[in-house]
Amino acid sequence: MKKKSKFRSVLQWIGKNKLFTLGIIIVGIYLLAGIFAPLIAPSDPGKANPSIRLLKPFQDPAHWLGTDAIGRDLFSRLLYGIRTSVIIGFCSVLLAALIGLIVGIISGLTSPGPLDSVLMRITDVQMGFPFIVLAMIALTLFAPNEVSVTIVLSLALWPAYARTVRSNVIPQKSTDYIAAAKLMGASSWRISTKYIGKNLIPAMLPLIPLDIAGMIINESLLSYMSLGINPPKISLGNIMSDARGYIASDAWYIMIPGIVLIIMVLGLNFIGDNLQVHFDPKLRK
Repeated sequence: MKKKSKFRSVLQWIGKNKLFTLGIIIVGIYLLAGIFAPLIAPSDPGKANPSIRLLKPFQDPAHWLGTDAIGRDLFSRLLYGIRTSVIIGFCSVLLAALIGLIVGIISGLTSPGPLDSVLMRITDVQMGFPFIVLAMIALTLFAPNEVSVTIVLSLALWPAYARTVRSNVIPQKSTDYIAAAKLMGASSWRISTKYIGKNLIPAMLPLIPLDIAGMIINESLLSYMSLGINPPKISLGNIMSDARGYIASDAWYIMIPGIVLIIMVLGLNFIGDNLQVHFDPKLRK
């Protein structure tokens, strides 16, 4: 009965928060588009046909969003670009959250102490290192692909999670229920996972969709600068990069992938903002 009532209260909360619901719908559509891109795409996204290059949207029913500079179907390329951006965005944030969670819990439990000091100095150095410089160095040394871009993005993000987790662990470890768990013989692992870990959800959950949006933008930026995903692989960033030379004559070519990116980021921000308000009573009206 308790599970049913909780589920019902969650559904009621979702129903009351229109922007959160809109965000879920937007993100759900993008996820489905990315997952089923091979089935939805009307043509091969890499197949060029110079005879139909730079078709405008709705000019040809077979290519309803038009074609690019070498005659590839833009709608098909956008579907595959969404797929790449979503995978990299989600994976980089999950990896960063995992690293930050481990570092933050260890640092918080050992604070004050030498291990905490070492971990926080490493975190400070990482936070002070400009993202674009880190990306340029790493992606110049290693081949830019989905794995390397995901790792670079997660390296730029994990310190924020580590700091957030540590700031929540330190006050928790001195509470009565943690002291009682220690008296009952609970191990550090059990205390970290069962008692402290579950209480970190309100602090971390709102950050995840906001950071996924940020990482999707960063991945697109790197690909636009030819530092991230490079052809023949497709991302929203390198679709816009291909269109740089046609801004004056065919602005739609760069606008369409830009609009797709903006809508996806807005959906994720709607989710994150509403989760922040839900978990933080100070933000509620």
